[in-house]
Amino acid sequence: MKGSLRPLFWSCLLMMVSCVTINIYFPAEEIRGAADRIVDEVWSERPANEPSKPAAPTEQKQPGSSYLRLFQPSVAYAAQDINVSTPEIRAIKQSIKDRSTRLFPYLDGGQVGIGNDGLLKLRSTDGLDLKSRAEATRLVQAENDDRKRLYQEIARANGFPEKAQEVQDIFADSWRAQASPGWYVEAADGSWKRK
Repeated sequence: MKGSLRPLFWSCLLMMVSCVTINIYFPAEEIRGAADRIVDEVWSERPANEPSKPAAPTEQKQPGSSYLRLFQPSVAYAAQDINVSTPEIRAIKQSIKDRSTRLFPYLDGGQVGIGNDGLLKLRSTDGLDLKSRAEATRLVQAENDDRKRLYQEIARANGFPEKAQEVQDIFADSWRAQASPGWYVEAADGSWKRK
C-alpha cells in the first residue's frame, strides 16, 4: 500500500510546486511612459522647443524570497505592451498636434491653463477681444474633446475600456509636468499657479 501512495504523493507535490498564478494588472507605468511620449510628441512645436524630462525608470517589486515560497504557487507578472498606434489614436494625436500651435499663445498669455484633471480650462479673458475669446473657447473645447477621445481609445485598444478615467489621470500628470514655464497649472485645491 505504501508503494502505491508514494507516486501519488510526488505527483501532488509536483503539481503544487509548478502552479503559476498570472496577475493581469492595470499597466500604470507603461501608460505613464506612453503618456510622456505622446505629450512630448504633440507639443514638439511649442515655443523655445524645450526638451521634455524623460520619466524616471521604476523598479517593479518582485515577491521576496523565502524557503516557504518553495511550496507556494509562483507568481508571474504579465507585462503588457501598450498599443498607442491604432489609426484612431494616430488621427487624434495629429489633431491635437495641429491645434497646439494655435493654443500656445493662449497658454503663454495665461488665458488658458491646464486643469488638475489634465483638461484645458479658459482661466481668463483679460486682453482678448471678442473674436479671440470665441477662438480660445472653441480651441479649448476641441482640445478637451480630443483628449477624452484619446484616453478612451487607448483604454479600448489595450483591452481595459472601463479604465479610461485612470488613463486620463495618468495623462493629467504628463500634461502638467511638461507644461512650459510661465503656463498656468491648476493645483489640487483649485488654485492656479504659474509653472
